Amino acid sequence: MMMGVSSSILVQTLELGFIGQLGTEQVAAVSFTFPLVMVLSSIALGISIGTSSVIARSVGVHRQAEPDSSPRAPAASDEVARLGTHSLILVAVTMTVLSLLCWLMIDPLFLAMGAEPSLLPLIHSYLDIYLPGSILFTLAMVAGSIMRANGRAAIPGVIMTVGAAFNLALDPFLIFGWFGFPALGLAGAATAITVARFFTLCALLWYVYQGSMIQLERPFWGWLASAQRILHVGIPAIATNLIGPITSAYITFLIAGYGAAAVAGFGVASRIEAVAAMLMFALSGSIGPFVGQNWGAKQAARVKAGVRASYLFCLIYGVIVTLPLAFFGATIAGWMESSVEAVAVAAAYLSIVPLSYGLWGVLMMSSASFNALGKPLPSTALSFGRMLVLYVPLATMLNEQMGYTGIFLATLISNVVFGLLGWRWFATKITSMTP
Repeated sequence: MMMGVSSSILVQTLELGFIGQLGTEQVAAVSFTFPLVMVLSSIALGISIGTSSVIARSVGVHRQAEPDSSPRAPAASDEVARLGTHSLILVAVTMTVLSLLCWLMIDPLFLAMGAEPSLLPLIHSYLDIYLPGSILFTLAMVAGSIMRANGRAAIPGVIMTVGAAFNLALDPFLIFGWFGFPALGLAGAATAITVARFFTLCALLWYVYQGSMIQLERPFWGWLASAQRILHVGIPAIATNLIGPITSAYITFLIAGYGAAAVAGFGVASRIEAVAAMLMFALSGSIGPFVGQNWGAKQAARVKAGVRASYLFCLIYGVIVTLPLAFFGATIAGWMESSVEAVAVAAAYLSIVPLSYGLWGVLMMSSASFNALGKPLPSTALSFGRMLVLYVPLATMLNEQMGYTGIFLATLISNVVFGLLGWRWFATKITSMTP
């Protein structure tokens, strides 16, 4: 999981470096799309989390009933295969409808976010291709979750890594027009990621089918019941994940008041942050199946030990990544953006927010573990409180008093406060649920 997620995030960051060579306006245009992309990803991720939770717990129950089966690759039962099939149908229908609605709303949405009208053609050139391709990406996300929930995490990681490398290899050919290819600019970046996602999805679906983790006979039989089980966790997880991009859209609006270069700098810092935190993102995707399988198999002690280990990793890792970002943030940002103002904004972000990465990671682990237990509401409450109760009001107030630096300070405070709260809440909840 770490290998696959890390490669994807690294490629997205390097791709932004390619886009930076096109100009600051192109970087700003892509940065404006981040909240919308995050919304779509968050909805798909919520379905993926619901899928992983119900399948992992079903696998745990199945393993408990058949203790002689291999611990490394638990066999998929009929129920597990049915849940996998129905999750793919659910995410395909959902993302097709949402992608179409988003495409119809591009102009009014981005004008409301503070984008200059001159940026709309650039935003269109990217999203007109990216949005249909997002259906492929989200299907691949759920297919990977199906495999991990079944205890088969290596293959999705390898496929994600190969797909990311293929994406990176295509980028310069389609963005800059190398070796006779058309120079498509932002459209080239969107085309490269869409083509890579298509092949990634095909590979994952083949392995899911070969592993009997989906069923093709009567694929819609029992779909409603499966969808209800998935969405019991998925809807609160979607709500949890949506709070982030909605808040990000508002923060982008605040930063847009300082100009397109400031938005570009914020976008660059966000991509660097994604690289810095990528191992924590990956671990949050791994702790869910671990907690779900062990909880389903009534191994509460292993759940507690695994969650504690994930907390410790995040705290240590947070310290490790903070130091280079604090000292070399401006240099790293300069690799992706030439504007002095944009680099200054990115450097300010990277000197403040990373101080909270360790506790931010603890919050990620707590939220993922709540979802894996089939208890998604605490995760939603933590996200709602962090973003809307504390972060947005604090960022608005500090922006007026300190400028964009105040926004970044509000991010740090919110991560620290709710990281501590998430740690304490999960410890209390798991103790109360343990016989």
